[in-house]
Amino acid sequence: HGLEDTAEQCEKLGATVQTFVVDCSKREEIYSAAEKVRKELGDISILVNNAGVITAADLLSTQDHQIQRMFEVNILAHMWTTRAFLPAMMDNNHGHVVTVASAAGHFVTPFMVAYCSSKFAAVGFHKALTEELAALGKDGIKTTCLCPVFINTGFVKNPSTRLGKILEVEEVVQALMEGILTNQKMVFVPSAQRCALLLFPERALNFLKKMTEVKFDAVVGQRSTQ
Repeated sequence: HGLEDTAEQCEKLGATVQTFVVDCSKREEIYSAAEKVRKELGDISILVNNAGVITAADLLSTQDHQIQRMFEVNILAHMWTTRAFLPAMMDNNHGHVVTVASAAGHFVTPFMVAYCSSKFAAVGFHKALTEELAALGKDGIKTTCLCPVFINTGFVKNPSTRLGKILEVEEVVQALMEGILTNQKMVFVPSAQRCALLLFPERALNFLKKMTEVKFDAVVGQRSTQ
């Protein structure tokens, strides 16, 4: 239903839409779908790596397969999709790679150890890819990384915060679109995160996190056996 809803919204704006269902945790399925896209639609000019999964639990309560899936979808899939579509961008020296990461790729949160780790990896992927494209002289290929705080998507149950607010999808999309169109390398939502990251020492950031007091439902205290 998510694909159908998105396609319908795009068609209302006058776009021609074609959808594909892909399990982003499976490398070969990504490569197969990418080949199908190239054959049916041609080379793409923008890649938005938006798929993500999360398990909110302390590390010992998080199951092995949950940790593995978070890394498969949240970072490895970014590498497989980029490897699939980047060659054509390189040939044309034209394109845009968008990495949807998270504020959790900069600021750690308890009960999300595996998720934060995967998002730190996503931010690192974006930064390293950006530097590599520059070193190769591919100045026509742009990169943007999105790092929002909690969004009201249902991924995390009952999120709340004392300072600030839980974001709505529409405002995050608007910020990302502006970032893409203006070729911003890193897009924080809310934008004040950028100032906090650059200006505040770690002790001040820790104090700010305590004042913000982000809460959500998490599984705690059940030791994983597999």
